[in-house]
Order: sequence, then C-alpha cells, then structure tokens
Amino acid sequence: MHKYYIVSLFGILFNISAVSAITRDSIGVENNKGKKLIVHQVVAKDTYYSIGRRYNVLPKDIMAFNDSKYLQIGVIVKVPTNIPFTAAAPVNTAPAKVENATVANSDGNLTEHIVQKKENLNMLAEKYGTTVNDIKRINNLPNNNLQIGQRLKIPAKDAPQQTEPIAESPKPAEPVVKTTPVIEKPKKTEPVVVKKDVPQQVPPADKSNEEFIEHTVASNETIYSIATTYKMTMDQLKAKNNLTDNSLHVGQKLLIKGQYPPKKVFSPATDPQLHPDTLNSIKDPALRYPASKYGLNQIDEKGTALWIDDPNLESSKMYVLHRSAPVGTVMKITNPMTNRSTFAKVIGKFTENESTKDVMIVMSKAVADALGALDKRFFCNLTYGGQDNE
Repeated sequence: MHKYYIVSLFGILFNISAVSAITRDSIGVENNKGKKLIVHQVVAKDTYYSIGRRYNVLPKDIMAFNDSKYLQIGVIVKVPTNIPFTAAAPVNTAPAKVENATVANSDGNLTEHIVQKKENLNMLAEKYGTTVNDIKRINNLPNNNLQIGQRLKIPAKDAPQQTEPIAESPKPAEPVVKTTPVIEKPKKTEPVVVKKDVPQQVPPADKSNEEFIEHTVASNETIYSIATTYKMTMDQLKAKNNLTDNSLHVGQKLLIKGQYPPKKVFSPATDPQLHPDTLNSIKDPALRYPASKYGLNQIDEKGTALWIDDPNLESSKMYVLHRSAPVGTVMKITNPMTNRSTFAKVIGKFTENESTKDVMIVMSKAVADALGALDKRFFCNLTYGGQDNE
C-alpha cells in the first residue's frame, strides 16, 4: 500500500514539472481548438529555433503560425502545441496596475514616474517641464524606447500640480428696463438690381509648400513607436507609406509629411546611357538603373539556415548549399537578429535528411561568423538574381 502512494506521488510531481517546463518564460496560455497555445514574449537573443527548442515545438510550425513575424525584444509570439487545453485558471503574471504613475522620491529634485500605456519621452518631458535629453541622461537610456511599468527618475522643475477650481460668485442680475418701440415711417427707396452670384473657382491647395519630413527606421523601432513620436496613428502612418502590415527593417525610409517628387518616366529609346556611340562605352557599359529595367529578376526568400563544419564545405570559404539556386550564384544573406549581411557563392545542393528537412540553406562556418549567428540554426533572408550567373 505504501508503494502505491509513493508511485502516485512521483507521478504527480512529474506532471507538475512537465507543465512548468513547457510554460516557463511564457506570459500566458490560450485555447487553440482544444490544444494549448503558449504566449511567449521575445527576450534578447531569442530566435525561432531557440523558442522551438525551449517549448519542444518545430521552428517551422511557430513561423507558420506567426506568419514569419520579425523577432525583436518585446514582440509577442504564439507557440502551438499538441497538449490538451485544461480549464485551470491562468496565473496572472502581468504587473499590477499602478493607479498613480507619479511616486514621491526622497530626493527633492527628482520625481519617480512609472511608465503607463501610450506614454513616451516627449509627453513626459512636456508634463514635468523638462527635456528628453535630461530624462535620458539621468536614467542612462540609450534610445527613446520605453516599456510599460518602467520606473524613471525625472527632474521635477515644474511638476504638474492639481488645483481645485475656485467657485465664482454669481453676478447680480441686471435690472431690466422696459422701452417702448419707436415706429418710423417707411422711406421711399429705389429698386436695387441684384446681380447673380458667379461661382468663383477656388484654387486647389498647393501641397508643394507643405513641410517634408522623412524618417529612417533605426534598430528596435516599431510602427507604434514611430507613430507616437510624430503624433500620428498607426493606420495613418501605414496609409501614408502604402504598408500592408507592421513589419519594418533597419534603414527603411518612411514618409511622415509632404510628398515625394514625381519620378521621371524611363524611356530606353531616348536614354543615351543605353545607346553608346563609342567603342569604349560598348566595352565598359554602366548599369545605372534597377536590374528589372535590363530584363533581370530578383528573388527574395526567408527561412531557416544551418551552418555545418564538413570537409566537403570548406569552413574558411564563403560557400553555401541551396535547394534550387544554380551553381555559381552569388547570394546576399542577412541575419535579422544581428542586422548583419554578407555575400556567399552557391557551390551545390544539399542532401535532405532529418536535420535538413526544414532548412532553406546550408552554409560554411565563415558565412555564419560573418552574420554573427549565435546558434547552428537561425532565421535569415536571401536575395539573389533569378538568372544563371555565367
């Protein structure tokens, strides 16, 4: 009988440890058609491969469920599992709501503020009568990004004070003086010729004089942070730049105000660059236009990369293996987690096995080092020409 109790106790402890191992580092659990869906918040050095290894889920399943969302710190990723969903009450790990965002500080010149939803450095500087640079200097902030619940020390030069409105005393009513109307005799007036109103054409507003503002996307910036900085909504910013989703990349140009100048119409028949008239220009042509204007295609791919240390793939050379690209193709490879890019040459195709069935490209160690890869498997972007390289 005692043996039966001991075996039952070990089984309960094993189930509890398994559940905690699955949900560690998660911020919640949802019901996905009867299956458990883990809600994970991305932290530093997280990749789709590391998240899949943490929750014992294939990285390609996580990427497909989240539409290959770009990973950066603070982004929410949902991890699908085959574990049945139970009706147990979820543990509330969210920080408690702070009723008063301003906390008194023992230092007479500083005020401690807890960041609330939709607050940014510009709003806090205006609220406390200080500057953004002073807040960043006191709190050692590397950029303008804030997190909900973050505690900031702010120099309270002109701290906002709530003052009660002073009730105004009612004014005495003015006495009403009754007057008798004076009736005047109508005067003879000459008939007035009324001219028909001619509609005036209002010239359209000249948008050329509108202030032109363009923003270059920096690291860790999102659609929400940029829209908040320029006091716009996310929908306004996306409509201004014809964006269909919230994904951005470092160095991308966003139009905030004004209009771009009209593009010149490309005419191959009249372009002297495409019609050289000397022998030197024929020997050394200058391609000054996009590849599409010369009949070339560009292919962009996203997926999982794997680097190996194999004698057939020299580790010190910038070589890669690809499923379909012709031998000799030069590819541009980008690691979005480190924002580093490099070029490598395709020397063949790789054999599909258990370790490479979900892999898009296999590369040498030299290529992985140039991209700053932290794991043997990581997410990357590929760009290469659609025609064979001769």
